[in-house]
Amino acid sequence: MGWAGLVLLLAALLAGAVTFDRREWRGLLGDEATYLMQSQSLAWDQDLRYTADDFRRFRDQWDRPPDGLILQSSDGGDTLVYGKPFFYGLWLAPFVRIAPVRGAAIANTVLLAFAAIVTARTLKAHLGAMAPLWTTVFVFGSVLFAHVWWAHADLFLACLLALALAVVYRGPGGSEEDSGPARARSWAFAGGLVAVVTLSRPFYGALLLPVALATSGARRRKQLLALGGGFLLVLGLSLAANFAVRGTWTAYGATRAGFYSHTGFPEIDSAVALEKRFSERPGAGAWVGEGKLGYHISPRLLAYDLLYFLSGRHVGIGPYFLPFLLGFAAFSPRRGRWALPVAVALATAGFLYVRAFNFYGGGGALANRYFLPLYPALWFVAGRRIRTRRALGAAVIVVLAAAPFLWPLWSEPRRYPLVEDGATGYVSRTARALLPYETSLSHLKPAGREDRNHHGLWIKFLAPEPRPVSGGDWFRLSPASSGEILVGHSRPLEELILEVRPPAPRGLHLKGTESGEPRVREGLIRYLVDPGRPTARHRMWWTRNDVWLYRFEIAHEGVEPLLFRLRPRR
Repeated sequence: MGWAGLVLLLAALLAGAVTFDRREWRGLLGDEATYLMQSQSLAWDQDLRYTADDFRRFRDQWDRPPDGLILQSSDGGDTLVYGKPFFYGLWLAPFVRIAPVRGAAIANTVLLAFAAIVTARTLKAHLGAMAPLWTTVFVFGSVLFAHVWWAHADLFLACLLALALAVVYRGPGGSEEDSGPARARSWAFAGGLVAVVTLSRPFYGALLLPVALATSGARRRKQLLALGGGFLLVLGLSLAANFAVRGTWTAYGATRAGFYSHTGFPEIDSAVALEKRFSERPGAGAWVGEGKLGYHISPRLLAYDLLYFLSGRHVGIGPYFLPFLLGFAAFSPRRGRWALPVAVALATAGFLYVRAFNFYGGGGALANRYFLPLYPALWFVAGRRIRTRRALGAAVIVVLAAAPFLWPLWSEPRRYPLVEDGATGYVSRTARALLPYETSLSHLKPAGREDRNHHGLWIKFLAPEPRPVSGGDWFRLSPASSGEILVGHSRPLEELILEVRPPAPRGLHLKGTESGEPRVREGLIRYLVDPGRPTARHRMWWTRNDVWLYRFEIAHEGVEPLLFRLRPRR
């Protein structure tokens, strides 16, 4: 029954990919346009160069321009290539050649299904009949399955890591299946997969440690040589290919620039000044370079980032990757499994340091896509026998605990993450009620209007309501509705002034206003608001000093829209 459930869910996912027209979504997010155009260029032209034909082909197939296109050049714009690693594009290419719009989702689902089945077969040696059930929970008890609709490389990398670990941990003891050259090829294959994952983001290279420690028995030396050989072979071929095509060793070196409809596209819009964009900004857009690495993270900011990494409303691995705990129910330190969580922690620490205000993947992320490729590493900490009843109970507990947070995706798997009113669609009401908003993240949606000059306040909307009007100085709250806002200030706030345009609102609620007596001044109704204790206090992405942040829920029962503004009391 475990196998039947896993296969049926994977088949349903594949059916969804085959029948889903990705153009139904309002647009492409993050790096999707770059990955899709790159795969099309490989499929039709067998190269990585951007040309006008690539642009026209994309526009004809997708009925929209490739907004968010990232291009790279090492010769001042004379030669343009796609500014993303090419491995994912190679995997997508045959699928998008057959099905240009649906191909990426189909390719993602096929790889995910293969990785899940191989994972279940490997875990079966330790978990027995519960292995396919646990694998089902790993995949569908997290946001992992929902990434099949996205043309991002993160699901691809997660599947490659799962396959690599399934290869090295197969067999009940690890050394029983050491069968000479065939086994050596498996270790070389695993090394090559880890190299692909590492080349995409170097922090994932920490995973090479537990893979190397998984070697065992009399053939350990040969296994290590095969593993290292596979890793170095793929590494060398990739670096050489990148240098030949890009003129730089990686897809994140040289100069990279983003193109949108408002900027124009190279070889399409004559106004695009490529020489200026690629020659006068050496190294721009690269992950490495002056000012790119290290934010001099403070202990307080690190503490908040760790809190949000674990339990954040939008990006927390607790609500959205909860099955990572499941493997620890059958944890074994043997064959280097103890190093799997250590490697995940090291990679996470790298993201928290280098991307202190964006450790989750940016505006195009579904939950934490930087953590997604690390997630399968925690499946394989399971390495000892466990009673069937206990294994079943652990799986049920994890599913029940994850359900309040994953219900939007379970009920509508192809749910677009940004619904019409601007809210983040995969975040459930339970998550909004129980989990902290990630105040330290700079690209988190819904963004609302961010303005640091509201009489010295920084204001961000955490829900679709309220909305700015009158140039952003005033805010509008719909009749008989509520909203959530975040207010920041460079010093602690003792009192705020809430100004409301007449008529006087009925049933107004904003922290501290219930008992406050309003005053009328200059035609405005004024309330004194006690902000209470700050929600958070840490640096922000534009400051060197701490900012005091206060979360407010504002609501009213009036039949007319509420127009209001906030200012600190001097």
